[in-house]
Amino acid sequence: MNKGFTLVETLVSLSLLMLAVLSSSRIMVAALAQTRQAQARFRLVEMLDYHKNHLSSLPPGAAELAPGPHGGQDGEIRAQWRVEDAGAFLKRVRLEVADAHLSLRLALCRSRFIREVRP
Repeated sequence: MNKGFTLVETLVSLSLLMLAVLSSSRIMVAALAQTRQAQARFRLVEMLDYHKNHLSSLPPGAAELAPGPHGGQDGEIRAQWRVEDAGAFLKRVRLEVADAHLSLRLALCRSRFIREVRP
């Protein structure tokens, strides 16, 4: 009696192996796309946090806190903010950072009174 595999058994096992490799490669491509999207979102969150901290640290009379639209660009990421007077001692800032595919928004208020009272 012959011991070994027939040609049909070998072809079936190779086709099953090929299907397993193809399905795992689809999963890998999807994981890479998710990783790229997460990295892009993280860069936007970092820029949003940077601009929030920068605008919060400015004195109330700074040019970047004057009423109206403001903005800038850092490489592929664009930052825009609009300042509105919300009272005698309060300014409302609407901040947006965006790249080609994604944008994040944040609204914050700046109070001149609270800033002056801090030690």
